[in-house]
Amino acid sequence: MGFLNDAKNDMLGSEAKKAHEKGRKVFTPFLNMPATQRNGSSSIDAWAEMVEAVEAEGWTLSEWSVGLDAKGKPQAYPLFRRV
Repeated sequence: MGFLNDAKNDMLGSEAKKAHEKGRKVFTPFLNMPATQRNGSSSIDAWAEMVEAVEAEGWTLSEWSVGLDAKGKPQAYPLFRRV
């Protein structure tokens, strides 16, 4: 993990914690494709790390959808629920 990935994971974990503190029953961030991701089929470690950061705050990944952003790059839309 690099400095930028650590910062993104910390920010996402913080947002997940705030959502719980506000009494949210679901948490719905969006995850951009990392700029360093190669084309082709492979694991997207940055997305896995982001999911882990949210789950560390007591959320469980419930649903997952992927679409394209305005530049045609994949963007994930996970839905998390409280454990």
